[in-house]
Amino acid sequence: MEPSSVLYGPGGAGGVINIITREGDMEANVSGNLEFSENDTMNGSLNLAGSSSNWQGFMSYNHQETDGFPMSSDYEDTDDQSGDTRLNADKTLDNVYAQGSYFASDETKLTGNISYNSAEWGKPSADGTGTNKVKYERIDDFDSLIVQLGVAHKFSPSLVFRGYVYHDESNTLDVSYKKSDYEDIKSSEDSTSTVQGANLQLVKDLFDYGIFTTSLISEQQGWESTSITSGSDTSEQFDKDAWLHTLAAEYQYQSDDLYGITLGLAAHNHEQDQGDDDNYSGQLSGYWNVADNSKVHAGVARKVRFPLLTNLYSQSSGNEDLNPEESAHFELGLKQGLGYQTEFDVTGFYTEADDYIAKDDNSIYQNLGDYKFKGVDLSIKNQYFDNLMLTVSYSYLDSEASDEDDMTELEYRPKHQYRFQGQYQFDIGLKVNLDIEHIADQVFYTSEEISGTTVSVQNDVDNYTLIDLGLSQPIMGDNLEAYIRATNLLDENYYQSEALPQAGRQVFVGINWQL
Repeated sequence: MEPSSVLYGPGGAGGVINIITREGDMEANVSGNLEFSENDTMNGSLNLAGSSSNWQGFMSYNHQETDGFPMSSDYEDTDDQSGDTRLNADKTLDNVYAQGSYFASDETKLTGNISYNSAEWGKPSADGTGTNKVKYERIDDFDSLIVQLGVAHKFSPSLVFRGYVYHDESNTLDVSYKKSDYEDIKSSEDSTSTVQGANLQLVKDLFDYGIFTTSLISEQQGWESTSITSGSDTSEQFDKDAWLHTLAAEYQYQSDDLYGITLGLAAHNHEQDQGDDDNYSGQLSGYWNVADNSKVHAGVARKVRFPLLTNLYSQSSGNEDLNPEESAHFELGLKQGLGYQTEFDVTGFYTEADDYIAKDDNSIYQNLGDYKFKGVDLSIKNQYFDNLMLTVSYSYLDSEASDEDDMTELEYRPKHQYRFQGQYQFDIGLKVNLDIEHIADQVFYTSEEISGTTVSVQNDVDNYTLIDLGLSQPIMGDNLEAYIRATNLLDENYYQSEALPQAGRQVFVGINWQL
């Protein structure tokens, strides 16, 4: 959990544009994938990539479709979920993506990317075994467009400007039905969400004294929606917008790969109907190579998460009274080489979150309260044997309410996660992938009336183990590969949320190819 850079706004971690050395010519590469499974499941992709001395580009098309995922054979039918296929779990998705960069000169680089999605899918309801209300909901139409254009210009060996503008727009038709036949509409919301803005940065290389970067971000968020309830002669309309401005600075220093530090500070201004909110974030992180195979890393950060307009005004999950979430983060870790191409990695972390934002039992966004998170992530990786890679990992997470609340720990956050990953490639090219994951100690809450008072009662989620197995075999050198993979191989009947059963065993067969 390394603190993300303050240069990209609250929660930002992407959009980096750098001046890099020109690459050599590369012939166009065409590749793709096609796979099938039960319930008319089909996934496919087509990719095209190429480059020259002053440009590179990539395009892809992806298609997904399924009638739903299979239920475990151990699942017992209910009035709201019967049969071998999860009801209302169908999905169709098409995605087109393209990105490219062009060197207009030795000092100037232009970049751009665009992504378009068109989809519709069902929202599987609670199966009636819990206290959650059974709902019949679908996204009957969804499309989104994301466009980003960027430029980087080197004024001198020590001064670089980089920046980008972006536009993200999504249109969603969210429909709630009266019955499980999904014919009579109970209510609907037709919404448009937009996020657009610019991020401008100046990078000053101080050479032996590090790198200093400043960032100015201005972003507008918009939300328009029309909600209609069956039997009502009126409709509820929203037309809201908000502005988020960020001024940030970051300093990085690295000493001959012996140690390094990063210090960042950012001021934020959030303008919306509920009033302006001035806030700040910051980070301090670093590492120290105490020996050739031993690296210590540490970090502290303060973050703020402002509620999106979707969180505030969505008909199905919005809450206009949300406050920003503020959090403090601490971490300390060690990467240690153990010899025989074995690496040990352990990181401990502690987080305090005020006005934690998440959905409640009714899927409505709430400030659930003040929480403390503490935990440890550790892993051991080994690549000593030829063609064999092994990873064993463990994660511990403890969440605790720091104020008086019936919900003393957060729902569906596993306290223990154990994982084994192995990959072996035979001389004939056959590759075997095995992934085993065990999840233990989760809780959820139900509302119950005790002595005339409604209280939240903590319940335990059953532990479960998932095993995934994959086999792949090259057929025509590097040009064609056939594979078969199984998820949830043991057909475990398990839940990750109350009354929402997950997929049983799924087997996929497919091919990867390239020209």
